[in-house]
Amino acid sequence: MRTFAVEIEKDEKFYIAQCVEHSNCFTQGKTIEEAIRNIKEVIELILNVKHPKLKIILKDSLVNAL
Repeated sequence: MRTFAVEIEKDEKFYIAQCVEHSNCFTQGKTIEEAIRNIKEVIELILNVKHPKLKIILKDSLVNAL
């Protein structure tokens, strides 16, 4: 199982998720759960693998609400 750290911030309408290890790997979602699902998909695409066992670790200060 591969583990990736993800930072999530809230803007006006969406939660923005970015993978710490891959700065060009980011996405958004209407909820935190949707953002996490979406970042897993993006990581799969970046790694060019299907259905890997990914574990997402949220960084400190989980959500910076505006």
